[in-house]
Amino acid sequence: MDLFTDAFESSQAEVQARIEQILDAVRTKDFDRLASYHLVGPKFSNFDDVEPLERQDGQTSMRLEAEQFAGMENFHGRFEDVKIDVFGPVAIMTGILVWDCTIAGNALSGRTRSTMVFVDKDEQWLITHEHHFPFPISH
Repeated sequence: MDLFTDAFESSQAEVQARIEQILDAVRTKDFDRLASYHLVGPKFSNFDDVEPLERQDGQTSMRLEAEQFAGMENFHGRFEDVKIDVFGPVAIMTGILVWDCTIAGNALSGRTRSTMVFVDKDEQWLITHEHHFPFPISH
């Protein structure tokens, strides 16, 4: 086993399945399930693409995600150009989140560059870091 060259295909598939579970939890507004996919603790961090833009700890991130997603209706999201690199019990996912939803009757859509760092804890892939950065709006 070589941490730097082996693909760890079964772990990649597990992380991909977790990503789909995360999107489903957002779609169904199941915020408890969404929070359960995060390794909230002293090593968790998040840089989000919505205010506040400073680094967030786990509790702040879970609260803000629930507030942000609660106001969304008809959320549809998918990741494109996904790359999952596994290094034993750590996996890094990079991809483009393409999404659309309705907020207060207004249709919104966007594309966000996303990185998620997962840790395998008790055979569950949990997010320990997220970083989301929107593509600039072209005029």
